[in-house]
Amino acid sequence: MQYHEMNTSYIDKRSSSMAIASMVMGIAGLVMSCCIYPAIIFGSLAIILGLLSRGGEMTANGYGKAGLILGIISIVCGILFLIYGLYILFVQFGGMEGYLEYIEDLMENSGYPNNYDPYDLYKSYNFDSM
Repeated sequence: MQYHEMNTSYIDKRSSSMAIASMVMGIAGLVMSCCIYPAIIFGSLAIILGLLSRGGEMTANGYGKAGLILGIISIVCGILFLIYGLYILFVQFGGMEGYLEYIEDLMENSGYPNNYDPYDLYKSYNFDSM
């Protein structure tokens, strides 16, 4: 019987550590929700750790519940930012090709050297003044 009681305390410590890690991952996912991919990664880790923190029980402690909720919110926010970005890409530029053409025009107008014309570092230097 004493072995069972010691094992229970070890499981409680492990599950509380996972619950805290779940909450931290949920907060990190929520903070990085505008960066799409980290939000989805941290959110899914928060959900996994929150579910594992239950330790086979049907209920979770406060940190585990907070990690689950924050993980779900961060995944939803990440997906919403992804949909918004794709919407803007197609509405404003007409797709990926239009966006790339816009970037090329922007680079040409700013005087950035392209791959077709070799950039001469000595073009602006006057060798006759030597």
